[in-house]
Amino acid sequence: MTSLLTVPKAVAGASLKLARMPFEVARGALGGSDPRVEAAERERERAEELRREADREAARAEERRREREARARKAEAEKKAKAKKNAARAKRAAAKAEKAARLETLEAKEESIEAKEEAAASEREAERLAKAAETAKEKRKDGNGS
Repeated sequence: MTSLLTVPKAVAGASLKLARMPFEVARGALGGSDPRVEAAERERERAEELRREADREAARAEERRREREARARKAEAEKKAKAKKNAARAKRAAAKAEKAARLETLEAKEESIEAKEEAAASEREAERLAKAAETAKEKRKDGNGS
């Protein structure tokens, strides 16, 4: 069921279309453009500008991502270089400590050899003195008993 109020709206809408039609035809003939076409063109231009802006933003985001990755790679390389440097330093320190330990061992052996030489020299001196004392004792016996 249609109400009585809808009938006048339909009639008014149709009459407006009929009233606008001669003006739209005249505007088209004179080179004027349809406002809907102009609005559609503006919307296309706006959409194209938004697409270009989105492309620029995506390019900037990609560049920022690349920069972050480059910084991360650089930091990782620096970390590895530092670890390598520390390992080399520790290796040199270990080699130095090993050389110092070997030097101490050699010095201890040298001191031991020197002590043994001194003991041997003292023993030889003691034997020589003992022999000299025995010889002197023998001479006294021979000198007293003759």
